[in-house]
Amino acid sequence: MTKIIDTRFYGERSRGRLLPGLHLSLILAGLWLIGVAVTAWPSPTSADHGETLGSIAAGGRLYDNWSRELAKKSPKELHPLYSPEGPHSREPTETWRCVTCHGWDCRGDEGAFRTGKDYTGIKGISGMAGASKEAILEVVAGEKHGYAELFDQEALNDIAAFVSSGQIDMENHINLVTRRVRGDPSGSAAVFSTVCSSCHGNDGTAMPEIPPIGDEVRLDPWKALHKMLNGHPGDEMPALRVFDLQTVVNLLAYQQTLPSADVLTSILRGGKLYDDWGREIHYRYSDSLHPAYPEGREVPPGTSSWRCVECHGWDYKGTAGVKGITKMAGAHPAMIMRVLRDEQHALPKALKYRDLWDLATFVSRGQVDMGEYIDQGTLRARTTGEADHAYFSALCASCHGEDGTDIRTMPAMGRVANDNPWKSLHKILHGHPGEYMPAWQVALSPKAVKDILAKMQMLPKKRR
Repeated sequence: MTKIIDTRFYGERSRGRLLPGLHLSLILAGLWLIGVAVTAWPSPTSADHGETLGSIAAGGRLYDNWSRELAKKSPKELHPLYSPEGPHSREPTETWRCVTCHGWDCRGDEGAFRTGKDYTGIKGISGMAGASKEAILEVVAGEKHGYAELFDQEALNDIAAFVSSGQIDMENHINLVTRRVRGDPSGSAAVFSTVCSSCHGNDGTAMPEIPPIGDEVRLDPWKALHKMLNGHPGDEMPALRVFDLQTVVNLLAYQQTLPSADVLTSILRGGKLYDDWGREIHYRYSDSLHPAYPEGREVPPGTSSWRCVECHGWDYKGTAGVKGITKMAGAHPAMIMRVLRDEQHALPKALKYRDLWDLATFVSRGQVDMGEYIDQGTLRARTTGEADHAYFSALCASCHGEDGTDIRTMPAMGRVANDNPWKSLHKILHGHPGEYMPAWQVALSPKAVKDILAKMQMLPKKRR
């Protein structure tokens, strides 16, 4: 028989924000109407079921990212228990997140973090499941972990509640090798529409701050399950720990069927962001130089030191004092995003997840070997035989004019194509940031692109 749980405690304060109790009641009522079973989670530690679940879920968010949940700054130095050789050593604040060491499945080096980019060799916390609050806090608040000065007593109680009573054996629900969820997605479309789509959209792609849900859940189902159960730190995402566990697992399996982001669109937009991300997202750069801009180099005009191309070059091979990005070609975008967020690159919060993902996808899959298009000795387009000028006339002249001088806000095309053919080639392939200029990397053959560049190099360098 379907049962609606007591939602009293989900309308009360939970670590710096109000969880929408009325909103949750409406969700549960909607699920009841469409016939989805909603049952109470067993409460092993308290007679007051709702309060225990609220504390456990809050502890799960602290485990995920306590800094964001408590609206506090993390220490800027490496956590004392984290290896300087670890994969997150260039992101010291990340090493203070519990999940960075112990994993989304809480099994550390025996679980999903046993190999790959997140491996740290640190054991999980599954051995502490069922332990007393005192035993857990002795570790968490102890000198080695150092959270006594960072957490207040409520936060300490919440993290202890999660460690003791909030862990689930994710291996029972997610295949450790294939990452496939062991659930039945067939009946979960209505649940997703009721619980998730108002924020994430019907296909899971509506929020630019995060990747499309389908991609995220296929890549890291353990992370997705943790966030579904406990909510997202610092946000008003409901904690689905109130539902029957199999309902949540089936919903997770359904999310693995949702569509991916369009890779080609991501690559092409990422090329624009590499060129001038401030112009592409309509963001004003800081008035100060980028912190990693090489000392002693001539300062570029305005604040263009924040543009990726200013350091890494139009040919992606780097500039004086800065190496290029060619060695990152083929790397997973998630790994590249980690570099973009580190202290050296210091990309601001203005760039949302989708922006960073597009930029990383370009670095991973969008670079071309410009030596195949441009002769490095003569700097001329590598055309074979007579170039076909029809492409330029049909695709470019309508805006730029037959002589490439019609757009008064940019230099003559002939000048750019001869002085910096790599810049012209990049813009032919990816378009111009913040404009409706088409990106021709996918639509045109390499020969057609070379012919366009060759025609541009024949155009006048000055306006008549």
